[in-house]
Amino acid sequence: MTAFSRTLVAMDLSVMDPKLLEWVGVIDAKFGLQKVYFLHVMPDFNTPKNVDIEFHTLFSTDYPADEKVRDRLAEDVEKILGKHAGLDIAIEVREGKPYQKVVHLSEAKEVQLLVIGRKKKSEGSGISARRIARTAKCNVMVIPENSQIGLKHILVPVDFSELSAKALRTALDIAGRCPDVKITALYVMDLPPSNYFDKPYANSGLQKMLRDAAHETFSKFLTEFGDKAPFALEEDIIDNTLNNTARHITNFALLNGIDLIIMGAQGHSNWENLWFGSVTEKVVETAISPVLVIRGS
Repeated sequence: MTAFSRTLVAMDLSVMDPKLLEWVGVIDAKFGLQKVYFLHVMPDFNTPKNVDIEFHTLFSTDYPADEKVRDRLAEDVEKILGKHAGLDIAIEVREGKPYQKVVHLSEAKEVQLLVIGRKKKSEGSGISARRIARTAKCNVMVIPENSQIGLKHILVPVDFSELSAKALRTALDIAGRCPDVKITALYVMDLPPSNYFDKPYANSGLQKMLRDAAHETFSKFLTEFGDKAPFALEEDIIDNTLNNTARHITNFALLNGIDLIIMGAQGHSNWENLWFGSVTEKVVETAISPVLVIRGS
């Protein structure tokens, strides 16, 4: 079973914070959260950044900035997550470079899930969703600013690899904790160029062969999960007519009311980063739905 018991949420005192907190409330029981760290990184305690004007004016020399930030975070957490009594919550305020501190603390605390926001327009917080998702050693959930709150439908893009199988197992684990969650496994099938053959009927014949083979492979792929797959698991195959797998995934998510996309990604070496950058990274950067990146071994 996929473990998310130790979780770190990166906060920046912006409009993203309530969204992140609401999502933590949504995934609390579904992901099996237990210990949750809420982290804010201040580049300079004397000159706090990314703080709204009203809050900024409340700082004074007799009220240290780090204490004020910690109190503000604690207040926001209590306001939104106060009813989630089962969570062991810790507020962390650190000084330094946000990106480095987030990655360092996620490793130091041995967290299994790192939750970060993705704004429509960057405010220069120093935390890039793409950069974090690419380099963090743990699983990463990227939540767009304009995402809808709720978890009823999960999309798992598959390519029949072990990584996509791991992503699907994660989705099934979540559905096991909450049976009303629906899962769609999606395969985006590459097609030969339209002018691959001189005669159109030959090309259409090859497309049919590819589609039949994809259905057969899909069926074999799903048998691996046996009776673990709930009745809510559906499979779908779409043609890669745009020659852009990531675009098809994000379009499918938008058109089908997907609440969460779960994708696999390799480790964090330079070579593995090349693989990650192909499809998963583009989905992380462009999807309207939150994306959960499941790290491979």
